[in-house]
Amino acid sequence: MLWPNATSRPKILASKKLASSWKIGFYEDMLQIGDSKPVPYARITHPNFAMVAAVRQSDGEMPLVKQYRHGAGMEFWELPAGLIEENERPEDCIRREFQEEVGYDLLDSKLVTRVFPCPSRSPEAAYIFSGKVGKRLRKRLDSNEVLSVRFVSNSLALKLLSRSISATDLLAYLLCTGLKK
Repeated sequence: MLWPNATSRPKILASKKLASSWKIGFYEDMLQIGDSKPVPYARITHPNFAMVAAVRQSDGEMPLVKQYRHGAGMEFWELPAGLIEENERPEDCIRREFQEEVGYDLLDSKLVTRVFPCPSRSPEAAYIFSGKVGKRLRKRLDSNEVLSVRFVSNSLALKLLSRSISATDLLAYLLCTGLKK
């Protein structure tokens, strides 16, 4: 449906929580713009997340993490990433997640951009960082994570990220490495 005035925000007449599980909420909002007929609209809430494309200075390789993603029913090669905890800053989240997943310190992390993976249905934001791989630490995984980590060249990273594409990971990689393909 096209709204009569595309620059106006709809009026939220009602909002009903349909379900919630883990950290996800499912809502149905009743929206109206101007005198148009009210329409139902599904909305999802999910925590924001941070991800990083980090380079090891000694050889220019970057760590990728291979994980099974149940929603897609397959494994993906991804950049190190994780959910931002309540009251946690994105830059603190990505340092913590990098240590947990990769087992190294993250140095010189810089926010590249913030993107919205699905803005039509969710306010969830992805904070994309670039950084450098620091010293090796003891690997600390979350109890529910099963993953493998591999340091790869820039060209192999692009191939692995492109096999089973997670759009957010591919975008982050392209933004952080300066590729425009």
